[in-house]
Amino acid sequence: MHKGSIAGLLLIGSLGLAGCSSEAAKQPVSAASPSVSASAKTTPAPSSTGTASPATTPAPAPKTSAPAADAALPVTAITVAQRLQAVVPTITSVIEVTEANDSTGSIGQPGKYTSAAWIADTGAAATENSVVGGAVVEVFASEVEAQARLSALQQHIALGPAFNAEYHYLQGTVLLRVSGALTPEQAALYEQAFAGATLE
Repeated sequence: MHKGSIAGLLLIGSLGLAGCSSEAAKQPVSAASPSVSASAKTTPAPSSTGTASPATTPAPAPKTSAPAADAALPVTAITVAQRLQAVVPTITSVIEVTEANDSTGSIGQPGKYTSAAWIADTGAAATENSVVGGAVVEVFASEVEAQARLSALQQHIALGPAFNAEYHYLQGTVLLRVSGALTPEQAALYEQAFAGATLE
């Protein structure tokens, strides 16, 4: 009787422990499920955000910095003139046109050049600061304005010998005017140098 009750107690105790262990096994699994799924939902968000941020930030940074640099340093007439001087041996000097020395007062005016530079060439007889002295580089705000300037010059020159003959070369917003006093061979040097100049 005593042994039977002890065996019964042991059996009940083992069943109780088994029940506890089965409940304990169920609780971590069910509890782990939400915590894993929660961490799965939470972890990808930061990791994807963290990954996206560094990946996106470096990539656009170089791309936006290049246009910004281009916008901050647009092509100027003096830069083009200096590049021509490095290639054409007969160029003796280049002078930047400013509001102070621009006798026509055209610089910066609507539809006129935004920058200009005079080029002195040994092949030209005149020493004055104009196309007569060798060449002139004119830069405009748009290609349309540069083309309009070229058309106006060609119309004036076509009127007759009272107007100086010129060689004209147009590249985007940059117009190169070379004195007609230079020979075609000399003008060809300007044309080649101008075509090879990087204007961006």
